[in-house]
Amino acid sequence: MSTIEIGGSPLTVTHNCKQYTVKRCALNDNQWRLTSVDKPREQITLNRWQMHIAGFGHLTEMKA
Repeated sequence: MSTIEIGGSPLTVTHNCKQYTVKRCALNDNQWRLTSVDKPREQITLNRWQMHIAGFGHLTEMKA
């Protein structure tokens, strides 16, 4: 399950009881980088299709 907290920039989401910050990649508008809040070195880059599969499809439709 995922929830969204819109408190400012960047966006913070919770997925599988872990918090991530989500930023759109600068060079490619179809990719997003999720960074763990408690472990900043833990990062994953997802494309639009992978975001939909993970349950974050609503984030891909947001304007940056």
